Amino acid sequence: MMHVPATRDAPAFEALYAQVRESLDPGAADIPVDRLMQVFRRLSDLHDSDVNSPLNMGYYCIDADAASIAAMDETNRRGANVAVRGQHPASAAFEQYAVDLILDTFGIDKASGAGHFTSCGTEANLTAMIVALTDRLSHRNPRCRAYAAALCTDETGREEAYEYWRHGAMPLGVRPALYVSPQTHVSITKNARSLIGTASVRTVPVDRDLRMDTGALADAMAADAASGAFLPFLVIGSVGATPSGIVDPLAEIGEVCRRHGAWFHVDAPWGGIAAFSPGLRDACLAGLDAADSLIFDPHKTLVPLGAGGCGMFLCRHREAVERAFNVAGRPVARQEFAYLSLQGSRANAGLRVLTAVLRPAALARRIEREAALGDTLRRLLTEAGWEIVNRTPLPVVCAVHPSMRAGAFDAADAVGHLRGEGVLAWPEALRPGEPEAVRLGIISRRTTEESIRFVVDRLSDFAAERS
Repeated sequence: MMHVPATRDAPAFEALYAQVRESLDPGAADIPVDRLMQVFRRLSDLHDSDVNSPLNMGYYCIDADAASIAAMDETNRRGANVAVRGQHPASAAFEQYAVDLILDTFGIDKASGAGHFTSCGTEANLTAMIVALTDRLSHRNPRCRAYAAALCTDETGREEAYEYWRHGAMPLGVRPALYVSPQTHVSITKNARSLIGTASVRTVPVDRDLRMDTGALADAMAADAASGAFLPFLVIGSVGATPSGIVDPLAEIGEVCRRHGAWFHVDAPWGGIAAFSPGLRDACLAGLDAADSLIFDPHKTLVPLGAGGCGMFLCRHREAVERAFNVAGRPVARQEFAYLSLQGSRANAGLRVLTAVLRPAALARRIEREAALGDTLRRLLTEAGWEIVNRTPLPVVCAVHPSMRAGAFDAADAVGHLRGEGVLAWPEALRPGEPEAVRLGIISRRTTEESIRFVVDRLSDFAAERS
């Protein structure tokens, strides 16, 4: 079988930029739109990675399908802004219905919870961090009563009760602390730079399976609270961590959060797809009911990325979300996304997601098929002499060859070789002192067992040549 490659050769960025500039210079004459499209298609087809290939096993972005593309074209044509009150009521109704179906899938009561689509997982995680800060950094929290009253005043200078959304972190006199593991997505630290500073990020060790060590988490939170220098307010758990696909012990983390009065947020941009599969749900999402919020990225698992991305923020506590974002000066309805999110203008993302979630039986079959392919990949790599160095129910496989431990080659070499064969893979550093692993994921709906055998054969041939 001829495999469509996921990777393509490309010149350096500056050389590509020069081609674009020279082909589309409007200085001499106006550039027709068809000329613009022609140049874009030619250069993209020649040089961009093809995430639609069955050999895309590295980049978490699902391949395109006709249904979601048709939905995206329809919404783009209409240009509906679902954040404007009353302007596009039909589009807003479809948007809310999509959100409600996702809330139901994750076991969140839509009467008391809230959710919305975002541009990406980083924005969704930023939203969660803001909501957690707003909810836990408040006079309403008995653990947050020591604050400088003189720094909490209204416009007339009169003292008022402390609220993070109004007074920020300055009146506290202690540093708000959030807890991550080495497997937590870097977007958390990136967002902390904007909100409270990266000194607030506390890293908790992992166990031998790369899952957050909940005993160490409890000890760290207790020590920080006792020190008087930190106020623990947020813990991040992962379902399908990007480097390894691991699933943190959600129920245990939730219990630690409950004891220490911290908000529990679950980062599940890719692994959240398990919620749609009876076969994977318990294995990946047991204990999710202890979480206050989570994120899920449909563009990684349900629909192509498209214009504007397609992430999601989901929360059990609508009041906390409204307290963080409602600047309307009045109560707002659940579909008034501009007052329940960071966003202003917002396109309709829900229609393309509905093309997937309105077919739950077909979706579950697809997810379970991909999980089975992940098991096949593990088996074939093991039979070929590779060691699997991650443990997850999800179809994410990280492997190290004995020759890599001997120094004959490294993960970057193997990934580079696969790239030359048209396979998109990724090197990942999982444990200190251990060689980087080759990470392969079942990402494209087009990936088959034949695709997997092709990849394993190429890896094995490469390892044999280098050994």
